[in-house]
Amino acid sequence: MISTIGIANKYPGDASVVRFSPSRELAGYLRKTLALTEEQEEIAAYSLLILFQTVVSMLGISLVAWLAGCLPAALAALFTSAFLRSFSGGAHCTSPARCTILSILTVPLFGTLATNLTPFFPRPLLALVILAGGALAFAVAWRLAPVDSPAKPITSPRERQRFRWLSSAAVLGIVTLQLALLVLSSPNMAILILAAEIGMLWQVFSLTRIGHRFVARIDKIFNFI
Repeated sequence: MISTIGIANKYPGDASVVRFSPSRELAGYLRKTLALTEEQEEIAAYSLLILFQTVVSMLGISLVAWLAGCLPAALAALFTSAFLRSFSGGAHCTSPARCTILSILTVPLFGTLATNLTPFFPRPLLALVILAGGALAFAVAWRLAPVDSPAKPITSPRERQRFRWLSSAAVLGIVTLQLALLVLSSPNMAILILAAEIGMLWQVFSLTRIGHRFVARIDKIFNFI
């Protein structure tokens, strides 16, 4: 769960975001060097925090997936999910550390599933899965996206409609690319196609009430972090 709608309000109410020392110290240095305002310093601190989280998540996911022998598939699931999430938003943990750990645990799992399940999906069946999954993802995205932050809701009907259209278009783009790769590429691409499908379905799952409850329970398990 690397990306979502909004940066400064990704983790509403979490004091660890404000007190995250490395990003805060670097933002303070930038304020002195570039003569930033206090508001600009806050934005810089949050942006640096998200950048740090993204780098750590990528390194952690890549390492675990490499050790599990599913790095390409894991990255396909990750980038597909992150691409759709950038428009649709979705459920997330209440701190950067928990969100990072959840990503490190789930994305390599998706890659492993795709790697091991692909032999059971011949091209005609995989095409059916792409179409069925795409239809489900489109319906969920159209109905529920965007899922914004409680601390900074999207109140403008025009903005909500724009993100809904973008989310739905992203689903159509993913499905179109999957079908093109299925028809035009070598059979080895089937693993990446299935991994992308899993990543897309995981992301639309995070838009639902069940997805929110699931992430909330995981968040409680990580309460010690």
